[in-house]
Amino acid sequence: MTHTLSYKKILKILKDNDLLIESRIENPEAEITNISYDSSKVTANTLFFVKGVHFKEEYLTQALKAGASAYVAEKKYRNDADYILVKDIRLAISILAPIFFEHPADDLNLIGITGTKGKTTVAYFLKNILDAASGTETGLMGTEETITGISHVASHNTTPEPIDLQNFLDEAREAKLPYFTMEVTSQAYKVDRVRDITFDHGIWLNIAEDHISPAEHPDFEDYISCKLQLMLNSREVLIHRETDHFERVLKTVQSSELKPKIFLYGSEDFKEEVDYYYCNVSKSGALQTFTVKSEKTDYSENFAIRTVGLFNVENATAAVAQAKLLNISDEAIRSGLLETIIPGRMNIMEKDGITFIVDYAHNFMSFTALFKAIRKDYPNNKIISVGGGPGEKAYQRRQEFADVVGKYSDYIYLTAEDPQFESVRDICEEIAGYLPENVKYEIIEDREAAIRKAYADSQSDDVIVLLAKGTEAFQKVRGKWAPYPSDVVIAQELLG
Repeated sequence: MTHTLSYKKILKILKDNDLLIESRIENPEAEITNISYDSSKVTANTLFFVKGVHFKEEYLTQALKAGASAYVAEKKYRNDADYILVKDIRLAISILAPIFFEHPADDLNLIGITGTKGKTTVAYFLKNILDAASGTETGLMGTEETITGISHVASHNTTPEPIDLQNFLDEAREAKLPYFTMEVTSQAYKVDRVRDITFDHGIWLNIAEDHISPAEHPDFEDYISCKLQLMLNSREVLIHRETDHFERVLKTVQSSELKPKIFLYGSEDFKEEVDYYYCNVSKSGALQTFTVKSEKTDYSENFAIRTVGLFNVENATAAVAQAKLLNISDEAIRSGLLETIIPGRMNIMEKDGITFIVDYAHNFMSFTALFKAIRKDYPNNKIISVGGGPGEKAYQRRQEFADVVGKYSDYIYLTAEDPQFESVRDICEEIAGYLPENVKYEIIEDREAAIRKAYADSQSDDVIVLLAKGTEAFQKVRGKWAPYPSDVVIAQELLG
């Protein structure tokens, strides 16, 4: 779909939002046909946004040569080009992007999912259920990938930058997808990526301290406040009754100007309060079976999933409850759940007695859930863990890694996990400083080498746990996406 926007209207929007400092646009009646902050994606009549702490002026030069008709920035870079100076470039993008793409979210049946852990799992459960119910592909945007009916691309950010996000939603509208499921992060609200988007359905899974750093959230209050924005911007909400800070979540929803319908889900312990609850959890071969019931509607159905751990039953129940609120048939729910294998989540591979478990666990809550599930299924096996901590963000994860992974592991290989501009060795040594004294470990900075060493040193019945990267085929290094085979690919190769 082709979109246009005149400079006259752009300037008015920026002025009305008190963002405009000054401008020089030779022909205000001229129209743009593209917006971008990436010089490699510039075409004729593009409005180019100058953003990012690592921006280089050569990017602007490239954009102008490629056809950009003007640039937007917080300071003047070039006098030989039309420009618009604004007070806040991120906010300017967030406001202009949905307007340029003509608010595609308004034309979609949009489902948003937030929580400290479980977003990706619930998103895949729900997408597969909706696919089965619709008889066609439905949309997805999350940690692993984005699917729009036109594009199918790997993700770098769980919730993309506003221009990318609005473009993907526009594609989904053009493809006439019946549903679109999104993981929505706290950062998405912190930096206005989902500004002016109202979700038809919002799902709240859980909350625990995470993403606390100068580059993310200064404290937990800021983190939970950003998470709660999804609840304030949804027409209908589904809340996990056993989430921490439940009363605050509930009161926030009740204060919403949208006056959303509120539904709850949880375990059998809360069956009198919730709309849907799970019970009768058991393991049957490679499957985990459970029942979802409702005292309010006399509902009771049995389901099965291919992932282990009680936390995945909770995730599946969230998907079942949302599906029932959408009037999806039990047959489609059952089929969708059974078809779901979560990329990088509790992926188990075994050969000759050696087991690899690849999981995206990366914080206290997900570490704890993962290792409790592993210890339950492998009570007497030696556990070897490979992982580390990200650079320049979520610094508390380093101690969380040490506390949880150190508690459950017999041996640990500390290695790279998206170090950005920090030293991998420094990050690993900090984690090592928090480890219990009795835990054996070694530091191997190259992640692939660390995984290969863990495998080479393992013996029959050992369980090797690869943490945090899952299927991601990159490492975030010095502001760039450095190619990396992915933990899954390396494990598959080693097991032959």
